[in-house]
Amino acid sequence: MNTFMAILSQLFWGVTVGALSAAFSTLAKGLATIVGIGGVGWYSLKRRRERRGRIGRKD
Repeated sequence: MNTFMAILSQLFWGVTVGALSAAFSTLAKGLATIVGIGGVGWYSLKRRRERRGRIGRKD
């Protein structure tokens, strides 16, 4: 019976650690995606403002 309980314990911890690592990996990928899209949007907005500023100064 001790062997059976040891096997179940190992299985439980393996599944738990696997699920936690998958969850954190998914969160990290989501965060990286959000930061990447936000950075591209910020850069685009910055360039658009610079372009409008240059056009306004030429007049």
